Amino acid sequence: MSARADEPTARRALECLGGVRADAKRAQLTPIAGGTHARSWLVTYEDGRRHVLRTAVPGAPPLLDVVTEARAMMAAASAGLAPAVVAIDTDHGTLLTEYLGGKPWQAADAHRPRNLQRLAGVLRALHALPVDLPSFAAERIATGYVARLRASAKRLDARAASWGAELMARAREYDAHFAPTAFCHQDLVAENVIDDGELALVDFEYAVRGTPLLDLASFAAMNGLALDERHALLAAYLTRAPEAHELEELAVLVRLVRLMAWFWALLGATQAADASAYAPYLASLAADLERE
Repeated sequence: MSARADEPTARRALECLGGVRADAKRAQLTPIAGGTHARSWLVTYEDGRRHVLRTAVPGAPPLLDVVTEARAMMAAASAGLAPAVVAIDTDHGTLLTEYLGGKPWQAADAHRPRNLQRLAGVLRALHALPVDLPSFAAERIATGYVARLRASAKRLDARAASWGAELMARAREYDAHFAPTAFCHQDLVAENVIDDGELALVDFEYAVRGTPLLDLASFAAMNGLALDERHALLAAYLTRAPEAHELEELAVLVRLVRLMAWFWALLGATQAADASAYAPYLASLAADLERE
């Protein structure tokens, strides 16, 4: 697993945040499991109220700066789709949000037919929100991953080289054919969906403006949805039976998301002091890519 910042470091990050509660120094910090980088803490105050503290990962910059991420999250929170932002530290990339009392989805939750219906409704609402975000520039992101791998002296084997060429081609195709019309979360692993009877989303550091299908593909790819489950999710989102070209477009984007995620994980493993946290992601994504 990735090394977690120790509690004194997390506490200093909490105390550096502007606008935090006066009793922050006496608050209890409890690590929150999940994610490749262990960096989130449950902050419990003496009166029982709770926040979530998320610290930055040294050497692993997110797609968005924390100010832009907070703006995305606040837009989603205004629609009841995310926890409210409490405070940010722009110098250190620290974010403090409200704590939602629900439970993060587990892998099995992503495959329940009723949950596909529920998530589709959340995504329709999210995609309709007006918010100023950078457009999803697939070729630029793909180029950055490949260039940083080469700069790290990581020699790409034949499989990685082939997938790299495919990634670049698919990224260029995405940029040419899909307009950035919607506010997309773009990191829809199951654990980023919080369920307390109503659904909310967390972890907006990869939020962009993109095609709505990007989020459907993200959820399908990151949670291993079978073909019939993908079709059910798309039908629920469209509130009608999807047409053949829409199903094909979704399949194309699932492949793009998996390729991009595999290179993200490969780069992370190359740069990390302990690459073990990335191994399950690389193995699972590689198996899916080879099976398609």
